Amino acid sequence: MARRSDLPLSDNPAVRILPWIVALMVYLATLTLAAGLLVATMANQWSQGLSGTLTVQVAPLKNESLAELDARVIEATRAILKTPGVETARAIPLRDIAAMLEPWLGGDANIEGLPLPRLIDVAMSPDIDLDALAKRLAKAAPGAEIDDHQYWRGHLITFLRSLEIVAAIMVSLIAITTATIVVFATRSGLAVHREVIEVLHVIGAPDAYIAGQFQRHAQRLGFIGGVVGGVLGIGTLLGLSYLAGKLDGAAFPTLQYWHWPLLAALPIAAAYIAKWTARRIVMHALNRMA
Repeated sequence: MARRSDLPLSDNPAVRILPWIVALMVYLATLTLAAGLLVATMANQWSQGLSGTLTVQVAPLKNESLAELDARVIEATRAILKTPGVETARAIPLRDIAAMLEPWLGGDANIEGLPLPRLIDVAMSPDIDLDALAKRLAKAAPGAEIDDHQYWRGHLITFLRSLEIVAAIMVSLIAITTATIVVFATRSGLAVHREVIEVLHVIGAPDAYIAGQFQRHAQRLGFIGGVVGGVLGIGTLLGLSYLAGKLDGAAFPTLQYWHWPLLAALPIAAAYIAKWTARRIVMHALNRMA
């Protein structure tokens, strides 16, 4: 990228601003791609976490004592464990339910005095007969309901996959915008240095030689701007990760180790987009001049 050039391409004001625009595009691409990768990680984690599990809710009956509710929970757990396809069934303790509700009810709330449904966490095989399980629960613990998560899981995963598609489209649009900017900068350079290009043609310089100077210059500027934008983007992500780690009780997805090389490759991708675009535009223009 540092070969000698017969064209003073750096003197063109339209070309000088190219690295700054590329830096902005790469910065936006870094944040957008990171967001898409985080959404993909979240979708995979939630899909795996909800797959093969269901929750049984045992709602308290009218005028039912706490001891009677506990007894129904025990009967419901036994009935669940007797169902073919069930691997494990665990009644979630009341203190755990209180911990989950603490952000809304506070730590001093009298959980035992509230008519809260009891929860049973069930791990199962995919071929379980939910109708048979529902019948067992109806006999053993009237008022127990099954939540197999499939409805919410399907809609949630669909929503997250849609966000992934949006992120991919945005990264593609950023790449197209970068190429378009290179097109205008290259055409400006061709117009400014048209006379020098014609002289080079007269003395026998081939089109590939002239195009090579434009493409190397565009690649160098694209790489410089890409590095600046990439460093700022990764720095922003590291800052956000640090702030997210300071939030107590918040579970945010994190970038995986293989995500970082993808983000670091964006400046290289920007440089090659600039190089390829500049060469195509220059070769097309030189063919028309011949």
